[in-house]
Amino acid sequence: MNSSSSNPQPMANSTTIDGSGKKVRKPYTITKSRESWSEEEHDKFLEALQLFDRDWKKIEDFVGSKSVIQIRSHCPEIFFEGPKEWDDGTCATTSP
Repeated sequence: MNSSSSNPQPMANSTTIDGSGKKVRKPYTITKSRESWSEEEHDKFLEALQLFDRDWKKIEDFVGSKSVIQIRSHCPEIFFEGPKEWDDGTCATTSP
């Protein structure tokens, strides 16, 4: 039987490994357009941070309209660079 006419069998492991033996990640693709955070959502986010610290699932439930991924990526400077504008309840990623 000719190999070009036979049905190809799926690979047992579809993860690609590079020359160093590390797994290669799939490229990141944006599937949805970015949504802005309303002032109300942002206020709920800040309140939830104080109530639940970094329990993302509880914050998601408290905010109600954003996913854990959206919540974790909102206001990254609060988590990585320190609360530059924490005192006035704003962050650089909120729009006026």
